[in-house]
Amino acid sequence: MAWHLMGALNAAKWDKQYTERQIIRRVLPYLRNHKKFLILVIAFSLLSALVSIIVPLGLAIGLDQLFKQPEDRNLTIIIGATVGYMLLLALEWILTYVATVNSQKLQSHVTYDLRRDIFSRVNKHEIAFFDQNKTGKIMSRISGDTFQLGGVLTSIMDLGSVILRASLILGMMLLLQWQLTLASLVIFPILFGTVYMFRSVFRKASLLQRRAEASLNSFVEEQISGIQITKSFGQEKVVLDNFGELQKEKVRVNIRQATLFRVVGPLFDLIAAFGLFILLVIGGNSILSGTLTASLLYLFITYLRRLFQPLIALSTFYATLQGGFAAGERIFSLMDVPISMYSRDQLPTPPLDGEIEFQNVNFEYKKDEPILSSFNLHIPAGQTLAIVGPTGSGKTTIASLLARFYEYTDGEIVLDGKWCLKHLEADSLRNQIGFVLQEPFLFTGTIRENIMLGSPNASEDQLQWALHAVNADSFIKLLPKGLDTPIRERGRGLSQGQRQLLSLARILLKDPRILLLDEATASVDAYTEYMIQKALQTVFSNRTTIVIAHRLSTILNADRILVLEEGKIVDQGTHADLINREGPYRKLYYTYYAHQGSLQEIKLRNKSVISVIH
Repeated sequence: MAWHLMGALNAAKWDKQYTERQIIRRVLPYLRNHKKFLILVIAFSLLSALVSIIVPLGLAIGLDQLFKQPEDRNLTIIIGATVGYMLLLALEWILTYVATVNSQKLQSHVTYDLRRDIFSRVNKHEIAFFDQNKTGKIMSRISGDTFQLGGVLTSIMDLGSVILRASLILGMMLLLQWQLTLASLVIFPILFGTVYMFRSVFRKASLLQRRAEASLNSFVEEQISGIQITKSFGQEKVVLDNFGELQKEKVRVNIRQATLFRVVGPLFDLIAAFGLFILLVIGGNSILSGTLTASLLYLFITYLRRLFQPLIALSTFYATLQGGFAAGERIFSLMDVPISMYSRDQLPTPPLDGEIEFQNVNFEYKKDEPILSSFNLHIPAGQTLAIVGPTGSGKTTIASLLARFYEYTDGEIVLDGKWCLKHLEADSLRNQIGFVLQEPFLFTGTIRENIMLGSPNASEDQLQWALHAVNADSFIKLLPKGLDTPIRERGRGLSQGQRQLLSLARILLKDPRILLLDEATASVDAYTEYMIQKALQTVFSNRTTIVIAHRLSTILNADRILVLEEGKIVDQGTHADLINREGPYRKLYYTYYAHQGSLQEIKLRNKSVISVIH
């Protein structure tokens, strides 16, 4: 339980602190991208504010007639003022409605742009970034924080309307009677001082709330992904307890934030009531002395209430605004994480022959824990190279560096004798590299969409050829919808072998010059392995292939075998050469691979079975 809870509310190591001005400066371009909605919001907010100034005047005129002597009252004016008051209220509502609708449209478009930009930025990071940061916490920033910040942008538009409305009301009050206006504004320093006092508390509470939400999301995402392991070890109760602790922490933070936000509204209501008290005392005394009419005092009270109403809303908005700034701080912190692979002088990858050379390459996942040190390796174009060795020897690292999933620290990887890997664009490089993982990954969609993932323009004939070449068409034709059969999340519903055959068809359709294979047969039964080995013979043809080997069958088919120990090459050659001399490969073979020799006999039996089926 402890490892889930420790540091749940801590900032990420790359989080930064931004001032409010910095966040606003970063957000403004998103608003300018949607000027149409911005202009409509400003225009209709202005019209609504102007109408709101006129509305109380109609009622004040009617009241003024009522306070006159009976013989001096004009019924027509009273009725006209009442009808005008109602019409102006309706107009104000329409104008406010139009401004609100366009404000929501602006929020939706800005939120979309923020999510697109942050998702695009995250996609550019190397795999090391995702190794060090939990998926759920990244998702929280992409989804929750962008929504929060987008909502605050709408509130900023509302803030503009509030300031405009307050300025017009204050101007009208000063025109009517500046002495009474100044007296009623005595409380404003108290109001704004209180808002300023709460600002840092609001920001801190909002940051903690967003971190608690991210931690909970990360935990749920991880546990759902590993539900099978959880059940197999009987850990459902432990997981539930962990969830409960994280949920309690989130509730505690939420209650703290809600308490802070809820206490502000009544506090400002109290300050506003004190302002009205001052106005009633001074205004009532002026009526008694004959220097002020009752209708004018009503007009002042109405204006002051309308002035306080947006200002009180502004105080609540300020709390929300701090939540938005906290979300913005998390968003722009993630956007500003440096991308280690980015370089201005990167070139599009030209068509490759497939020659590969590692020249004194150094790499480490963690500081001072080197995986490769001054590593040298030459692979001619078209060669199939099998890499064997104990766990942690650097087998997968070689393939990952070549695919630029990670960036090596020193040395160079050269393609075709002239292209330095770091000087090539990662995306265009990967277009010519195929990577088949030990655990095949299929996306939610159809079989057709998954196979055409790297070759969206492939023809139907090319698609059918790829499927037939790897023998995947034999089970696809038995599915109810064939290639258009829906695939559930991560390929659930298909066997491990079927998923692997589909991933091989996907690679074959892509036709990469370089193939990186993290043993595709390590987790399948003997019959499925035989099917995959037949497919691999087609896949390996006419391309440079690096195979991280776990099965003897793959090693036997390789042109060259490389034995790694602690990031260094300790033996290399063909299977026949290596097995006939004393060395690390021979020892590894007899301790790890020799027992797989029975596979040959199983293959022969499977072959006879296949001939009967056909």
